[in-house]
Amino acid sequence: MVLAGLRSMKGVAAPPFSQGPYTWNQPVYFTAGVFGVSNGGKLYFVDSSKSSSGDGLSWDSPVITIAEAVALSLAAGGVYDTIYVKGNQVDETSDYAESVTVTAAQAGLRIIGVGNSPEGVMWTVGTAEGTILTGAAKDMYISGFRFRPNGSTSGVAIELAVTALGTIIENCIFRSTVETAKYGIHTESTADITIQNCVFSSLDTAIYGNAGVKTNYRNKIIGNLFDDKVDSAGIILSGRCCLIKDNYFTTDTTVLLSTYNGGAGEMNIVVGNVFPNAAYEGGALVGVSSDSWVGNFSPDTGNTDVGDNGITLAYPHQA
Repeated sequence: MVLAGLRSMKGVAAPPFSQGPYTWNQPVYFTAGVFGVSNGGKLYFVDSSKSSSGDGLSWDSPVITIAEAVALSLAAGGVYDTIYVKGNQVDETSDYAESVTVTAAQAGLRIIGVGNSPEGVMWTVGTAEGTILTGAAKDMYISGFRFRPNGSTSGVAIELAVTALGTIIENCIFRSTVETAKYGIHTESTADITIQNCVFSSLDTAIYGNAGVKTNYRNKIIGNLFDDKVDSAGIILSGRCCLIKDNYFTTDTTVLLSTYNGGAGEMNIVVGNVFPNAAYEGGALVGVSSDSWVGNFSPDTGNTDVGDNGITLAYPHQA
């Protein structure tokens, strides 16, 4: 077989195709979707529009719940597997209503929403006051979902255990359903996590990093939006050497950012964030002297820690 449009430096490509790299000079039309490089493990597919589950190994034979795909990966002893989740609804109807747990044995599991709208695949909690996704595996990757938790007492979208170090959560929306949920993301002393390019709305607290085991080391919280419907807190964590950068907050949240939760936290880097609150040191921002808070924006230009141009010069002296 000769493919005239596929060429190497030695000319038109031909089997066994061992003379790469190759270039292709003809139009290409993808009719069944395009997927990135595999994580090294197996691929699983989820589509809630099907009437029954298949083997989960292709779009032609998907399972119909995320929990089934996670269970298949666990049963196969898979690590660094990838689960693609298809969205079908285009309104406020949930694509998936279930609570899912990823065990510590499932290192590197990726759960990716193949979005049906700019807001991503809608995933609600199985039962009110429950948690949508509980993760204990290291190096997890979560992207492309509109998480809709429910329950002011214990409702959580994503719960990360201390063993879930290295997890990345990006390109997601967190917004409660019937009742404002307690947390968007709740972590338990989880190190080296990244939360980026997410939107948080209709939550009591958007991101809470508990220090039940130890402080939250080297977390990166970058480029997120916390809107006016985040009630009590945007980001609260006992952070150590965390990078909190380029986040945007609104004035209606009681505590926008605290790196010193429970009297624990040090050496965090807080830069490029927009704090619209009137008082830089009025209680909405809490840091500690070993933090660096240089280079944020605050309108409180009368404060000695804020320059005439609104750029912060030091941490807000609360601790």
